[in-house]
Amino acid sequence: MAVSAHKARVYRGASAKERVTSRRERLLEAALELYGTSGYVATGVKDICREAGLTDRYFYESFSDGGELFTAAFDRTTTELLLLVAKKVTEVPPEPEAQVRAAIETFVRALADDPRKARLIFVEAASAGAEVERHMRASLRQFAVLIAATARPHLPAGMSERVLKMGALSLVGAIERVIIEWQDGELDATIEQIIDFLVKLFLSAGASVGVPRR
Repeated sequence: MAVSAHKARVYRGASAKERVTSRRERLLEAALELYGTSGYVATGVKDICREAGLTDRYFYESFSDGGELFTAAFDRTTTELLLLVAKKVTEVPPEPEAQVRAAIETFVRALADDPRKARLIFVEAASAGAEVERHMRASLRQFAVLIAATARPHLPAGMSERVLKMGALSLVGAIERVIIEWQDGELDATIEQIIDFLVKLFLSAGASVGVPRR
């Protein structure tokens, strides 16, 4: 009986927990692919399972419905982007212009290289329901927090948290609209032009409240 129980726990070198984790990752990859191309409304559980190469029962071992899967895929994508941006910012000199360019270029190029991520983050959340959209807004606020934290060492001592927060949120909104319009083909610009524009926008906003460019 002990041997049988062990076989039940380990199959082809993977434990039951590892197999569940692997199937969950396949579902998250399928979510990024389908929600990021066909869209949330056009994608059902069976579509996700077909893309992942799994049967329906394996979907429900990790997620209760499409909304929960969407939220998990959204969280994974935004976390990867935020960690990537944070890492790049630490690799450049601690000067406003260098850090702003590192953050914006990393974020924009990541979304340009994989348009599925931009659609998942900025477009499809509204289709997944009010709760998911609220979750999306809360996650984007985290990017604003990262911007504010990067800017804070360069700000005048008297700068209020309210003004800093408003500025960071405004800049996140600017990135979101420019990227979506560009990916929709409504903005005739190269990726380099977009990055340069957003860097100048950030630096201009900073200069208006006393942040030196260098």
